[in-house]
Amino acid sequence: MPAIIAEYLGLPQLTHLRKVSIEGGKITGERETDEGVFTLEATLPAVISVNEKINEPRFPSFKGIMAAKKKEVTVLTLAEIGVESDEVGLANAGSTVLASTPKPAKTAGEKVTDEGEGGNQIVQYLVAQKII
Repeated sequence: MPAIIAEYLGLPQLTHLRKVSIEGGKITGERETDEGVFTLEATLPAVISVNEKINEPRFPSFKGIMAAKKKEVTVLTLAEIGVESDEVGLANAGSTVLASTPKPAKTAGEKVTDEGEGGNQIVQYLVAQKII
């Protein structure tokens, strides 16, 4: 989708980024692939997409959760933000989702019980997976 949006708007695109930084009129990002880590750069404005490695989630404290419950949510109408109803929604969408498949659940890891050979078993596993 980011590529389609970038093409439609005539803007550069940086996709599947795991790290992003903006300095001056340029955006720089890192993309990790099977071949390695690539550093990409584009001028602003640009369209970017990120993957799940972009952020470590910050979980709110109990105090933060309780404070959030008391906050009032402001709801704005289309007229209040200056958008006509015929400019938004399914009728004006530039794309259609044909199918959606959820990401498969992660499988359980392999458990190693150390009876004196645990270190060797871990090394053998890492070699078999071509990690080392």
